[in-house]
Amino acid sequence: MELLNFGDEMLKRTPKEFDFEEQDAKEFCDKLFAKQQELGGIGLSANQEGLDAKVFTFGDGKDMKRYIINPIVIGMGDDTEAMKEGCLSLPGVFLMIRRPTKVTVKYQDVEGADVVEEFTGMAARVVLHEYDHMVGQNFTQRVSKLKLDRAIKAMKKKVVRKIRSKIQ
Repeated sequence: MELLNFGDEMLKRTPKEFDFEEQDAKEFCDKLFAKQQELGGIGLSANQEGLDAKVFTFGDGKDMKRYIINPIVIGMGDDTEAMKEGCLSLPGVFLMIRRPTKVTVKYQDVEGADVVEEFTGMAARVVLHEYDHMVGQNFTQRVSKLKLDRAIKAMKKKVVRKIRSKIQ
């Protein structure tokens, strides 16, 4: 598995439903979660790794470790909160994104059983961020072009400063 570049076409399309007959779901998710941990992320979708499947993992590996297969958002709360978000596929770029603080998702677990679960707070934010990947979208599409351009410019300035400090 290898993290795809942000502009990769695979990240712009909806992945296929995970097929429990073709692959072992637990093994698939364990590998994806291990990659998420290796990359230092709090969430990772299969399509970010070039895997054409509606699957994402999230959590810190200690208190929370979740595997979400073939998710469908079935409800969102009315309350929203704006927070900075980043994405492993676009390192160094952070954007203020407003998202609901509560989301209800229907998904399958590694056994293929249907689960309906409500997530709140940071878990809701991460689920919605990863769910965007499940529908061929990403967090940059939730802000104006001006805000995105500013965030990219800020990231480039940080890179230049870091390079200069290493040279001096």
